[in-house]
Parts: sequence; C-alpha cells; structure tokens
Amino acid sequence: MLRQLTPNQRGRVAEKIMEWGNLVFIGLVIVQIIPGPGFNWSIAGAGVVSVVGAYLIALRIVRGGG
Repeated sequence: MLRQLTPNQRGRVAEKIMEWGNLVFIGLVIVQIIPGPGFNWSIAGAGVVSVVGAYLIALRIVRGGG
C-alpha cells in the first residue's frame, strides 16, 4: 500500500510515525524523571527502543521500502 503513495504522502506518514515515537518516548522515559525516585530501566529501555524503531520505520517509508 505504501508504495502507491506519492513521495509527499509517504513523508507525511513517516512524520506521523516519528511523532508517535516521540510521544512514546516522552510517556515512558521523560515522565519517570519528573516524579522523582523510582526510575525503571526496563520501561525506559522500551521507550528508547520504541523511538528508535519508529524512526527506522519512518526512514524506510520515506525511502520507498513500504
């Protein structure tokens, strides 16, 4: 399906995926720092993996490898 999109449309889809990754990162990593103690490394790791994965998927979509 993504191969049928124009480059502009693929760029928009990739942008939304990157925004999702940023929101997941904020929700799982940054929010743990605000309350104080009790930082959970496994949740933070999941946030980092999610944002990196989202950026890699978005890069692949932009390059046309949907």
